[in-house]
Amino acid sequence: MANSFESFKAGMDSREERRTLLQRDGKPFFVLISQQFMRADIESLCDTATAIRRLDRHVEGRDFLRSMLRGHRIMNLFAQPSTRTAESFIAAADKLGASTRQVSDLRTSSFAKGESVEDAVRTLSSFFDAIVTRHQDDDFAARAAWALSRSGRPIPVISAGSGKSQHVSQSLLDIYTLRYSFAERGGVDGKDVVIIGDVARNRAARSLAYLLARFERPRIHFVSPDAFAPDDALLRYLDRHEVRTTINSSLATLLKDQGGGIDAIYVTRLQQEWDRGNNGIPDATDRGSADEFVLKPEYRSLLRPDCLLMHPLPRVNELPEEWEDHPGFMVWRQVRNGMWIRAALFAAVFGCDGEIRNRAARLRLL
Repeated sequence: MANSFESFKAGMDSREERRTLLQRDGKPFFVLISQQFMRADIESLCDTATAIRRLDRHVEGRDFLRSMLRGHRIMNLFAQPSTRTAESFIAAADKLGASTRQVSDLRTSSFAKGESVEDAVRTLSSFFDAIVTRHQDDDFAARAAWALSRSGRPIPVISAGSGKSQHVSQSLLDIYTLRYSFAERGGVDGKDVVIIGDVARNRAARSLAYLLARFERPRIHFVSPDAFAPDDALLRYLDRHEVRTTINSSLATLLKDQGGGIDAIYVTRLQQEWDRGNNGIPDATDRGSADEFVLKPEYRSLLRPDCLLMHPLPRVNELPEEWEDHPGFMVWRQVRNGMWIRAALFAAVFGCDGEIRNRAARLRLL
């Protein structure tokens, strides 16, 4: 057990300490960063998500799934605006029979009275069996996990987005979408992936890059304004894991030179809300990406028809609607996959994932 939050946070950077801090009995307990998942963990989560998706097609399968977490209560503590992520976690819990409560305005909670993170989550642990958090502070979820790890009733904490740092469940659904889409093309290994946008501050883009490092010989081409290029820590991590990267300031140039070899493009918006304070919402005239970071419809001829197009949403102008009839457009599949992978996360955290996979295997659904 870490004696201070600083040592807990430092331990998450150590491969050896990370599993001790974030796992219980060989399964994830605190879900905080993409780096905590090894290749085998990712494959297991993806298989569980597929099992849930296929069992859910049948009445008996749905009844079985809803028995898994019946009686469990999950708190969604969301301090930042969210539609897809919040509803996805609610739907995922419902698939497994758990009930959910959501607090989305911390001004109505004891945080408005100055209550500490530590006291708040220890209070919630008296009423709930897990906490899903989204917060503008990079360290909120980690601090909650540290506080609960030292308490008499530790419960799982799952980050649903931590400041500008990471969005681990989004990266898991993105990998699940890539794995599903590349099933007949050798899987995720060896693929060329373009990540466009505000990499420095887009937690979904950063988390995806960290997860891609678990696969063999991936190549990541970052395209971003110089001010929002990937930071040195991320690049060092990718280099250490033998992920080849390129840094680009022009999408048009990259696609003209290498478009035919690109397997997937992950488009993100610029994160202007961080320029207006943690809870700021930029004016309509301030939103959107500059032309050089927009995937323009005229680039279509530069890409293969089977190139995947992905976006974590919400989108502004960076991925125009004209792309929606492209064969590789996967955005709405990503949304749906978010529910399945988050259900798989709950199953893994509560230790019923093996039972779900075994049931699907017996019914020849896998």
